[in-house]
Amino acid sequence: MTTAFLKDITALKPGVPVTRGGITMIPIFAPAGRTSKIKMAGDELVVSELETPTVPQLQVHNPTPHDLLIPAGRILSGGRQTRVVNVSIVVAAGTKMVIPVSCVEAGRWSGRSRFANSGRVASRRMRVAKQRSVKNNIDQYKSKASAQGEVWNTIAYELNSRGVHAEASLFLGVDEDLDRRSDRIAVVNQFLTDGIQPGQVGVAIAHGDKILGVEVFPSTEALEVSWEAIVRAAVIDADEFSTPGVTIDAASGIAALEKFLAAVAATEGTLSDGVGRGTELHVETAAYVAHGLTVDGELVYCNAFAS
Repeated sequence: MTTAFLKDITALKPGVPVTRGGITMIPIFAPAGRTSKIKMAGDELVVSELETPTVPQLQVHNPTPHDLLIPAGRILSGGRQTRVVNVSIVVAAGTKMVIPVSCVEAGRWSGRSRFANSGRVASRRMRVAKQRSVKNNIDQYKSKASAQGEVWNTIAYELNSRGVHAEASLFLGVDEDLDRRSDRIAVVNQFLTDGIQPGQVGVAIAHGDKILGVEVFPSTEALEVSWEAIVRAAVIDADEFSTPGVTIDAASGIAALEKFLAAVAATEGTLSDGVGRGTELHVETAAYVAHGLTVDGELVYCNAFAS
């Protein structure tokens, strides 16, 4: 791991935790001087199957004059089957490229060529499984493919453990089920009403004082675009606990997050050229996985998820 990444991740500033329905969110603020102008990819990004379609790859085209970020874990719906993005990618203005993805809809291989941003992200359990296998494939084969079977197994668990039947074993069935659960949707709506704070660029999710996940984006605007997806995923992920997490005070929450970030930053990782612009970092231990993307020496996106 580079000392630059160590400096970047430990320079992030935690704020006061907020607990709703047993789920704690800790805001994260950027260090002074962070000035990334990279925008989040939305529906202006053209995503399509390859001319000869293949499960682990899609084509993207950025027709805008701005660099666009596709964060790891984003779900792209449509095409011959819905996919999740394997690594974070900055697509330069005006360029086309092929990106690595995983299938999250095992029972379908038909339909149209084009995709849409689903506005959703993968569950923590799926992201951990996917990121572990991506790092292993980078280390062993210089490939950014995932272990597709492990992703499908995780989706099956997410559906079956909730008694959810989804046509074509589509992971998004878990998210659709959330809309039918009034108690959990109430928690989602509380967090959406809270919104994000001025200068906030990331968030940590915790159960009590256990940090479950961290995501940091290039700007407040980029986080705002992703906020609903993050909140919904956090509420879905809370199903793994039999009891709600206790409310924690500011000092305990900030200390827990700083300890988690320091542990991630101190772990050796694998550097890899980005699919688009920049350099990726991949970290994997028994306790957590993490992934970062730097462009022009600045950390523009990172995540970390506890196992």
